[in-house]
Amino acid sequence: MRGSTPVTFEVACTQERTRSVHQFQRLCYSAMGRGDLVPQNKNESADAKTLDSNLNLIEARVGSETVGTIRWGVYSKVAGTDLYADSIFQQQAGLPSGDPSVYSRTDRLLIHPRHRRGTVLIGLARTCLQLAIRAGVQYDLCWSEKSFSRIYRRLGYQTLPQQLWNPLGLPLLPQVLRISHFKDRWSGRGSFDQAHRAGTIRKTQFH
Repeated sequence: MRGSTPVTFEVACTQERTRSVHQFQRLCYSAMGRGDLVPQNKNESADAKTLDSNLNLIEARVGSETVGTIRWGVYSKVAGTDLYADSIFQQQAGLPSGDPSVYSRTDRLLIHPRHRRGTVLIGLARTCLQLAIRAGVQYDLCWSEKSFSRIYRRLGYQTLPQQLWNPLGLPLLPQVLRISHFKDRWSGRGSFDQAHRAGTIRKTQFH
């Protein structure tokens, strides 16, 4: 399922697709030793359940197989329950606006090892940002380990002068993107009016 096989990017908006994404997440997080991130964990906190119900699961799929996923949503819908985004706003340092209503946020990026050198990561990021444009927000927030941060910088994200730490004590880099800059940078590459060259974006909906 490599080479010319197309990758489809879409919001997982059916029970079948959501189950596939959750199964993919369980396998990935279990292999990483991160049982705390397994979806629908019986020990999941109330805040985690709120995020699960109010954020979109973006899926990269080859045929019926999930090969990548990321979460995206409008920040104002989850403010107060979103640990890392809330921390970014509490620190304030480097934020272009203090108004939470103009931000979206992304997290939980996972990609199957077979597809990490392909177009899946960039496609997932582009899909999130396209949704952000449709939602009318002005900025997107993300946080990632250093190894992934360079991907977001290629898209136009800037690292904030803040500190975030995951439960394992590892640093996360908070980053922000002005949506209009992304649109100006990528519109000539057909990332908004047509599908990404390696896939399509379908069945988009918002909670």
